[in-house]
Amino acid sequence: METSAQPHVIVVGGGIVGAAIAWHLAHHTSVTIVAEGIGGPASEASFAWLNASSVSQRFYYDFRRRSLQRWRQIHTELPELPISWSGSINWHKTTQVMAETESNLTAWGYHIANIKKPGVSEQEPFFDQSILPDCALYYPQEGAMEAHIVAQMLVASAEARGNVNVIRSTAKGFFKQNGKVAGVELASGDKVFGVHIVVAAGLGTVPLLAAEGIAVPITSVPALIVNSKPTKESLVRHVVNSKYLYIRQTSDGIIKAGCENPGDDPGDDPEATAHQVFAKVQSTLAGGENLEFDYHTVGYKPTPKDGLPIIGPTGLEGVSVAVMHSGVTNAAIVGELLSKQIITGEIDPSLENFRLDRFNN
Repeated sequence: METSAQPHVIVVGGGIVGAAIAWHLAHHTSVTIVAEGIGGPASEASFAWLNASSVSQRFYYDFRRRSLQRWRQIHTELPELPISWSGSINWHKTTQVMAETESNLTAWGYHIANIKKPGVSEQEPFFDQSILPDCALYYPQEGAMEAHIVAQMLVASAEARGNVNVIRSTAKGFFKQNGKVAGVELASGDKVFGVHIVVAAGLGTVPLLAAEGIAVPITSVPALIVNSKPTKESLVRHVVNSKYLYIRQTSDGIIKAGCENPGDDPGDDPEATAHQVFAKVQSTLAGGENLEFDYHTVGYKPTPKDGLPIIGPTGLEGVSVAVMHSGVTNAAIVGELLSKQIITGEIDPSLENFRLDRFNN
């Protein structure tokens, strides 16, 4: 329950990370979200694979696995969220890397199966048999989401509590009173007061904190995703990371795919690259020639210098940061732990691995 001792928190950013933080905070205190829109350009353009299998450090694996568990809890509470726990099938790495991954994940207790070509064919019967691998790694607990819609629904749920206000604007900077940050100044010049500010603005985090002399070492990594028009055929049953394509099918029947070669980076002609990727989709799936291209997106992933999330204190009193790739997987546990830290002051030990000041060492 909200009490006078609990801070009014401003969350800058309306993507999946900002939405998850605001949703968790709204269980305990009042929140203002400052964002041009809820859903965020990076979240909307994300492939949105939910996984703990794509990292090699044990502490980061543990963090992501906790987040998957938290997403399942949230999904139970909000069953209408467009989240699918279909599992993933993976053969996009070399045989040696896959063997190392299997060894690590097995030792760490992850649910994993090494399936041979007939098993892959059984799981994904519409894939061209000639491209199927001799073996693949199957992770039954993984899945995907429509991240921008999940963000919108989380914020709507928080608004229904009466604890959240959304201001559709851009944060221009912070303002101070008595030498202390007192809130956010909007592009319009208006001011929003708050006791604590969380900057979860993706790439927009960099200039906002740079104005306060705080360097956030993230780069913009582009990724192109193609989208088919909906089809009634269930052509892709899992998240699939094949040698060339990563591909999945939404509950609405849309095939979403990206392609490391030629198309993760859209290059100088994204439209042409998108059609190359879509042609690959069509040749990969039986009946793929009947799929119709709809549109493509180019998302810019905010990727920290060392690949790990940046979460927690900024060095500026009353201001926290949460920026990372992958926000989709991590957002649930980030929202839970960061909101707890803000409300109670209790710092989960796992967050020590992701502090901004690690880059000062």
